[in-house]
Amino acid sequence: MKNNLIYLQSLFLFAMGCSDNPTDQPTIVQAVLPVRILSNEKWDPAISVQKAREIITTGKTLTVEGFIGGRKKPFTQSKAMFILGDDSLKTCDEIPGDSCPTPWDVCCEDPRKISSSTLSVQILDENGSLLSGTLQGVAGIEPGKRVKVQGTVSANSYTKAMVLEATALQLLEE
Repeated sequence: MKNNLIYLQSLFLFAMGCSDNPTDQPTIVQAVLPVRILSNEKWDPAISVQKAREIITTGKTLTVEGFIGGRKKPFTQSKAMFILGDDSLKTCDEIPGDSCPTPWDVCCEDPRKISSSTLSVQILDENGSLLSGTLQGVAGIEPGKRVKVQGTVSANSYTKAMVLEATALQLLEE
């Protein structure tokens, strides 16, 4: 299972190929969110992504706040996962004169800082498997959006790659 997660994360992070031929693009299916995953309830204060990265304890329940981003493409195309970035990361839209078309990207940051300031969020189905379909565009979930995530630290997490299995998401106002 850990090897599968490592493979998925590697594929997610490094296989972001481009093509000028629209017929080469796969059909993208949106995920169907489990009932009650989106929450409007008042939650306890959240911790930052960097603070969460210090608490890699399998099964530990955390509430983490950050932004969807940190990469040009923070969503996978076929699984319910996204990258959550820490507020300490400087996004492209915060750099004067930067006209990057992906303002949630942090491509000007040191790669080590990006690694220590991001984590993967995944949504599992009722059987504990990674939910199929992309989260991008589902119920207002978009790159750059601020979110709070309640979830448990996955058994597949380790020092260099933290994974949070979301049990609830809260979209925050800007």
